Amino acid sequence: MERSNFTSEIAIFEIPGGVHPEEHKLQSNQAEIRRLPLADELVINLKGQAGNRSLPVVSVGDKVLKGQMIAECDGVFSAYQHAPTSGEVIAIEKRTIAHPSGLDDLCIVIKPDGEDTWAELSPVENLEDLSGKELSGKELSREKILAQIFEKGIVGLGGASFPSHIKLKQKDNIHTLIINAAECEPYITCDDKLLQEHAEEVLKGAEIISKLYHDIKIIVGIEDNKPKAIEALDSARKSLELDSIKLGIVPTKYPSGGEKQLIQLLTGQEVPHGKLPADLGLVMHNVGTCFAIYQAIALGKPLVERLVTLTGEACQEPGNYWIPFGTPVHHLVTATGSTNPKRLIMGGPMMGYELPNDQVGIVKATNCIIMSADGELGMDKTALPCIRCGKCMDACPASLLPQQLYWHAQADEFDKAEEYDLFDCIECGACAYVCPSHIPLVQYYRYAKSTIRNNRIEKSKAEKARERHEARQERLERVKREKAERHRKAAEARKKAAAEAGKKDAKKAAVQAALARVKAKKEAQKATDDNQDGES
Repeated sequence: MERSNFTSEIAIFEIPGGVHPEEHKLQSNQAEIRRLPLADELVINLKGQAGNRSLPVVSVGDKVLKGQMIAECDGVFSAYQHAPTSGEVIAIEKRTIAHPSGLDDLCIVIKPDGEDTWAELSPVENLEDLSGKELSGKELSREKILAQIFEKGIVGLGGASFPSHIKLKQKDNIHTLIINAAECEPYITCDDKLLQEHAEEVLKGAEIISKLYHDIKIIVGIEDNKPKAIEALDSARKSLELDSIKLGIVPTKYPSGGEKQLIQLLTGQEVPHGKLPADLGLVMHNVGTCFAIYQAIALGKPLVERLVTLTGEACQEPGNYWIPFGTPVHHLVTATGSTNPKRLIMGGPMMGYELPNDQVGIVKATNCIIMSADGELGMDKTALPCIRCGKCMDACPASLLPQQLYWHAQADEFDKAEEYDLFDCIECGACAYVCPSHIPLVQYYRYAKSTIRNNRIEKSKAEKARERHEARQERLERVKREKAERHRKAAEARKKAAAEAGKKDAKKAAVQAALARVKAKKEAQKATDDNQDGES
């Protein structure tokens, strides 16, 4: 692909490892952004973002408007869901979801009415006052902006779909905002096209984010294989008079768009093991997220659609399209005139996964659908034994030992895999790409990670069960002790009462005896007196 002649405005550093796969981006980045006709039904997955499943607030038969909330968040680590179009809720049931497992999960199914009528929108007013001088006013505005981002269902659109308001909550010691426009994975061009056609809105979104912090600098990190996007950014920056925003143009190498890798490229800093970018004073957001935040704040629009790259040799009309969430992939295939793709990959060829079928609906994390032709992605190659060549180690951008991780994951030696920093693996697939034995290394790492997480959950459940059992046993013992104590006290009370009753009875008997003696004495005296009267 063509490379930009624009010079980076900041120093660029090196990252370890990385690979240079074929880019396959010209297939989809030549046409303008388009829309497809609405699907007959939209299947909105309530677990379509990182965190907890959303909870439905509509019922079957309800009429909904575009942008109306249909599912509320379940705790802070969750996201609201909104109707992607106006229509009727025809089902709330389990459907196959976009996930490597191919499992079913709860979905809201909406039948569009074709009107695409928006609900009432509530944009934030007086955006220019966000950076007011009074601290109290700034804090109130900050809370208002974060609440708007939260309520509009904004999540990271770079792939992780992590709720954006959580990332933005920390405000102290944050000095740099990095906008991730690298988009390093092959085939995917949605960020590239978004910048080409909507660079001003993206930069306005970045400016809104910057208002949430005090004295923060903004860097846009972008690979040099996006000359039109770089030109659009530069032009938008000048027209908006945002000269403080710097462009960091990095050499094209996969996975330069990974969060930790781009941070290292742009700042020279490495995010330590177990730490977050915020610990270094950095916060990063994808260009799509910036665009969504601009629309949520300035226009009041919730996140109901996203730009998706439709590509692959089996795709007859490759390009980038605005796709409402819940649109079945089958509709995308037929609407682009495509027929019989060999595989349907959600995401890129390096980090994406094959869909279980074409009925699943797209989610907030969906940035690309690859409709591959037979033999296009090289996924049919037979895995051979590892030859210990070490190429995977050289390619790893996280400086891990992929071969060791593979051996331990394969042998279910999860403790040893963790010792080799398994969870530092970003699952970029660079190791599998260079493997001459075609071993699906990332699948082993994902298996090990999911097993470890499940084991931790089971251990946590067992620990809680043990605590509940011990608490129950303690409660039963306490009740037993309390019951025994009550019985002891009752017995003592009865004994005391009996003793007191005995004393009373003895006293009463003594009184009765005394009375009897007095009576007997009186009777005896009377008898004596009567005898004396008789004698006389």
